[in-house]
Parts: sequence; C-alpha cells; structure tokens
Amino acid sequence: MNWVKKISLSLFIFVLFLELLLSCSTHRGIKKTEKKAQHPRDAEALAATHPIRLKLTEGAETVLGKTELVVRGKRFNMDCTGVILAIYYYAGIDLAEDFHRYRGNGVTKLYLSLESEDLLYNTSNPVPGDIILWDNTWDRNGDGQWNDPLTHTGMVFHASEDGNIKYVHLNYSKGIIFESMNLQDPEIQQKLVKGEMVIINSPMRMKQKGKLHPDRWLSSHLYKIFGMGYLLSP
Repeated sequence: MNWVKKISLSLFIFVLFLELLLSCSTHRGIKKTEKKAQHPRDAEALAATHPIRLKLTEGAETVLGKTELVVRGKRFNMDCTGVILAIYYYAGIDLAEDFHRYRGNGVTKLYLSLESEDLLYNTSNPVPGDIILWDNTWDRNGDGQWNDPLTHTGMVFHASEDGNIKYVHLNYSKGIIFESMNLQDPEIQQKLVKGEMVIINSPMRMKQKGKLHPDRWLSSHLYKIFGMGYLLSP
C-alpha cells in the first residue's frame, strides 16, 4: 500500500501547488476578485477612475482631424482600432499589450482583450472613456449577409442622463470626428430640439449601391457592447 500513499501524497502536493499558483496569479494588475466591484455604475469606482477618464477625453480631442497617429513617439495604424489605441496610449494604457494572444482584426482583438478581463458590459448610460464596439458596420466578408461581428470601435467622449452619447471614432469618409448615439432612443436619426435639427443617432453602416441606406444603419442599430478599458492598470 506504500505506492498508494505515495500517489496520494503526490496528488495532494500538486493540487496544493496549483491552488497557490491560481490564487497568486493576476493579469495586467487587475485581480479577478476585484474587477466586478469596479463597475462604472458604482459611485466610488466612478470617482476613482475620473482622472484617467479625464485624460482619455483629453486624448480624444488631440486626435480629432488627424491624418496620422503618433502619440508619445509611438505610431498607430490609421484605422478605427488605431484611434482607440492611440487615445488610450495618450492616457498611459497600452490596450494592445495582449493582442498577440488573439486572432482576428483589431476590433476582435480589442473585444477579446476586454472580455478576458471581464470588462465588457451593456448599458444605455455609459461613461466617458468607455470603449464602444459595433457589429455589421460593413459587409466585411462580402456575402451580402448581416453576419460580420466586431467591425468597428469608438470611445465615449461625453454622455448625459437622457442617453445622448457623443463618441469619437474614425468615420470611413470623414476621418476622426465626433458623432452621436442614443440607446434610449435608437430608432431616431435626428429630431427638432429648440428649433434646431439635432442628430440623435449618426449613420454607421456603409452605404449600399442603389439604396438610400440599409434597414439597420444607425450607430444605435449596430451597437454591440461597451468596454471599461480604463480599469486596466498602466
């Protein structure tokens, strides 16, 4: 029976080592047990992240209208993901740190990086600094179907209680600009406010030949989820 005791002892030591390893492991400075408590709807968490989110909105203003993205000596691709990476890098966070772990386009890698840290969430009232992810903004695979997930990204610059969101992103024809989205009023493109026509949900889906616009074409129609990238430790 000595061999049984030896095997049992070996298994006990292995399990103990594994538990110690997992209990001590962290990723990018965020412990798994801590992240769920840091939800942006929590007033304390909001206050704690205010400085970094303020830096992110400052970074958004610096990239508006730019035709190339160079931040603190680092060059970023002039695409939608590159814009968000550049803004976050301005605030001291390297969102692309773990991109090598994933396959797919830049938006997919961004989504998977945030997902791995449990930093994705849905709301109609996001906060400045939240990363926005959209599906089906264009027919990426060219099959004429609405089956193209994670095709675009942007960042919340300002959000009000009535659901009006001002976001920064790379518009495929206008460059890096601010546009609008309201998930509380998703079917309205524009409406009259105090005698002025105001955009509520900006066009997002790329134009289709022979059609004024697709059936689902507004930023609110194609919204997927928000990501709390500002909770990643620099």
